[in-house]
Amino acid sequence: MAFVTLSNLFLALAGAQLICILYTLFSRSLLSPLAKVPGPRLAALTSWYECYYDVFKPGQYVFKIKQLHEQYGPIVRITPREVSVSDLEFLNTLYSPGPHAKRNKDIEKVKALGINSSIGGAVEHDLHRKRRESLNPFFSKKRVLNLAPQIQNKISQLEDIFLTSQNINGVVNLSDLYFAFSSEQVITVMLLRTRMLIDNSVVNQYCFGHNQNVLGNPARAADMRNNVAAVLRGVKFNLHFSWVRSVVRMLPPSLAGRWVPQGVKDMLKFRRIIRQEVQQILDSKDGGENRHSVFVELRDSPTLPASEKTVQRLEDEATLLVMAGTESTAKSICIAHYYLLADPKLMTKLRAELSAGPSATLTDLDQLPYLHAIALEANRLSFGLTGRNPRVAPEETLEYKNTSSKIIYKLPPGTPISTSTLLAHTNEAIFPDPWTFDPDRWLGQGTEKKKYMLAFSKGPRQCIGMHLADAELIMAIAEMGRWDIELVGTDERDVRFLHDYHIATPRLDSLGVRARVVGR
Repeated sequence: MAFVTLSNLFLALAGAQLICILYTLFSRSLLSPLAKVPGPRLAALTSWYECYYDVFKPGQYVFKIKQLHEQYGPIVRITPREVSVSDLEFLNTLYSPGPHAKRNKDIEKVKALGINSSIGGAVEHDLHRKRRESLNPFFSKKRVLNLAPQIQNKISQLEDIFLTSQNINGVVNLSDLYFAFSSEQVITVMLLRTRMLIDNSVVNQYCFGHNQNVLGNPARAADMRNNVAAVLRGVKFNLHFSWVRSVVRMLPPSLAGRWVPQGVKDMLKFRRIIRQEVQQILDSKDGGENRHSVFVELRDSPTLPASEKTVQRLEDEATLLVMAGTESTAKSICIAHYYLLADPKLMTKLRAELSAGPSATLTDLDQLPYLHAIALEANRLSFGLTGRNPRVAPEETLEYKNTSSKIIYKLPPGTPISTSTLLAHTNEAIFPDPWTFDPDRWLGQGTEKKKYMLAFSKGPRQCIGMHLADAELIMAIAEMGRWDIELVGTDERDVRFLHDYHIATPRLDSLGVRARVVGR
């Protein structure tokens, strides 16, 4: 009579596990509906291929995917379940399919950010539409134009900082400065140790209706920027090892603190303060001085059900609005200023245009062709959201036809399909010499290239804060033209897209764009 021994049980379990693994590999390789999509075999078999280039070759998978497209063609299978398409004519099918077609997000990518109940975390098409409709009026171009005086107040603070730097012949870190200029409450609160103090930024005031001054504290701005960078560098790790985050959250604070980076600690503190702020707004029945706050309007929205007004949901929404409205906008502003300083001919053209139309109102500045072209080029080379943000057609089979081979690929419902801003913004057929900062490419008929821009994404899930971001960028560029500034210890590697950490990240040891104010 045979007895079940521990060794026999172990061998049986190991054998069963091996069979499971072999079946999974066989299924992904030969039985998957994506089996005929070209690409590296390892990428089709295991997500460790993606993980290697995301985590161990820090933030490099987006660049590897570009190489794969050069090798395999316009459609490539980049994970066991995801397909990448590098074809600008496919953008509308992917992002803007029409009023009746639905596009969901990929839940695997959404979970990595940890803000599942925000507008950006809405996986289902209909849920996203409901959340967005409640915010759309607040971020319309008309409403943003009403914010121009508030943005101008921050521009005046920039003037004071430049003047002070000139008087002391000091070095100003433009990366820190523009981060503070663009930052929302999220960034400031990250580092605060006192209760309920929120940042002074334009977006912060817009969201909660009050502000504080962070532009006047360079050290604090530097700490905030560095901490946000540290948090963003954990996004790829969280994507592939989300279980680690779950384990850390279960640990006592005294123990978890030994393993959690300072930037993450500050983010958790920020979220606690945001939660208190949201709770205070929900508990208050009188808008008072916050009557123009986004979250007061969400609280009072007649179209949102109670389930969409919980503290957790609005905390996630606040976190998203803060993060999305800070680093990417600041990066575009900093990129514009760097290239204007690195190439004096560009600055000369800008100043000539500004002198011909000296009005500094946002409406007038937005009509200046060259200034607007600088803004477009800065957004192109900032790349917006650099991480893949796949779309999923839940109800239809999408078809992609390779125009070279004439092969038609059928992508069944539920397939995550992505492209990237890197693929779009460096497409040499549309943007010749794509890594060169060239505002002239947007002049005249060049404005038609806007349809290929993905810095703010496209379609019904397009960035809701794009008008606010553009307003800050336009007004900041106009201010750049009024000062003589020279770069100090800075080169293109301090602004160039070298690593993908959800946003374009330059060399990892960069100190930022540093400069000295010479005059005005």
